[in-house]
Amino acid sequence: MERSVLALRVLSPAAFTVTLFVLWEIACRVLNVPLTILPAPSAVFGALWQYRAPIASNSIVTLWTTLAGFLMATVFGLLLGILVGWHRAIYAGLYPVMIGFNSIPKVAVVPVLILWSDWARSPPSSPPS
Repeated sequence: MERSVLALRVLSPAAFTVTLFVLWEIACRVLNVPLTILPAPSAVFGALWQYRAPIASNSIVTLWTTLAGFLMATVFGLLLGILVGWHRAIYAGLYPVMIGFNSIPKVAVVPVLILWSDWARSPPSSPPS
């Protein structure tokens, strides 16, 4: 890798990120910004370190839930694709419904799916049952 490419692709983003964190820290200290409004990076990283065990365990639960959701979506999408491609009448019946669902923002659908699937009642520290 050439030096200019290395500087452009690696060092520039790293320098920008470090500069951003330094300016953020300075701004929070000089302006005495309350922690509830905007905590300084040192406070954020300190809290991340302090709560690293629960963050790690909850991250594992989140990863498991995400992978399970991707698996379910993949299986459902594959089966739906096979079904729609199998017969013209099924395609004609399901295509308008699929187009309708595609026009709904995903941000609006997710809370409804969570309520329908009853995941809202399961404790956040365990995988949904």
